Amino acid sequence: MWGLKDFDIHLDENQAKILLAKFDRDGSGTVNFDEFLVALRGDLNENRLTYIAGAYDKLDVNKDGKVTLEDIAKLYDVSQHPDVMAKKKTPEEAYREFMSMWDTQNADGIVTFQEFCEYFRDVSASIDTDEYFAAMMVSAW
Repeated sequence: MWGLKDFDIHLDENQAKILLAKFDRDGSGTVNFDEFLVALRGDLNENRLTYIAGAYDKLDVNKDGKVTLEDIAKLYDVSQHPDVMAKKKTPEEAYREFMSMWDTQNADGIVTFQEFCEYFRDVSASIDTDEYFAAMMVSAW
């Protein structure tokens, strides 16, 4: 809450708990800039949802409405990851980090459309225009 105090905004303990519950998406007890943006930006618009749905559909190779971590792994080229190219991470490290982002709500090896949307909702919060979001989605998937 120090950031708020810096701007002369003072909350009682209950108000601070409510605010933290709304903004602190990773449960760290703090609110980082991305969490702040996500909370302020709100839900995905229909245009962005269309691109997310298209990517999910591409990953759903057997069209059963479920994407497995293996489905994602088949399409993800870890060799092009910036940290791998800069030799800051091994391909295995970059792959594990990337894959850990997906199976978040229920660690069952299946990435639901909801989990997929949650990830891209966070990404979307830091992308200003629909056009740039669309270009990013098309090039990634």
